[in-house]
Amino acid sequence: MVIKHPYYPKNLKLPHYVPNDRSGAEILILFGAGVALVAIITWIFTGRRDPKFCILRRLVLCWFIICAIIHIFVEGYYAVYHATLAGHRTLLGELWKEYSMGDSRYLSSDTCVLCVESVTALFDGPLAFITFFAFMRGSTHRYGLQMLLSLCQLYGDVIYYATNLKDGFVYGPTDSLQYFYFYVLFINAFWIVIPIMLIIDSMQHISSCQTVSDFYIDEYNRKHGINDQQKSK
Repeated sequence: MVIKHPYYPKNLKLPHYVPNDRSGAEILILFGAGVALVAIITWIFTGRRDPKFCILRRLVLCWFIICAIIHIFVEGYYAVYHATLAGHRTLLGELWKEYSMGDSRYLSSDTCVLCVESVTALFDGPLAFITFFAFMRGSTHRYGLQMLLSLCQLYGDVIYYATNLKDGFVYGPTDSLQYFYFYVLFINAFWIVIPIMLIIDSMQHISSCQTVSDFYIDEYNRKHGINDQQKSK
């Protein structure tokens, strides 16, 4: 028996599919409220724990925690239940079914999407938590971790966009403002724009530290009469 569904392409087979109980607007409101709550708690925590953080740094710390929660729990949910996701009526299940209106690969267990999301959940999520606490503790590794996390996020999102583009965006209605332009293009753009900004930020801080380090090393060598030939040894 052929089960009718609203996903693209129309001949996509989803034997487990059942319609969502919640509307798209309700799902978005609940998800947005959850993200906002996480951001508010993190904002308050970072302000009380270390008042020296500027506004931009506190926003970045909120970004790390939001990413950690989304990567581990939301994307982790997909990685675990991808095979039967079309029949789920949990909040996260319906969230993925709503998002799949713009990209049905999430319901068909597409190999590329599954691998990207699994790696993101297992690696990027914990790394986002580690990076957050590295900043909170003033670790000397904090900007290196920020760059590593941002590079992983950027690479995953580029693969996501590139594979969809190569296939001709056939997994959703490209004329839909909500499903294509908002879900697929706009939401995913956060993991393009923000990681690029944080990569640049990391490079600037690491470069500044290297400049200071080189200066003191040169001063030390000059005071102790160490020349280039001796340094090479």
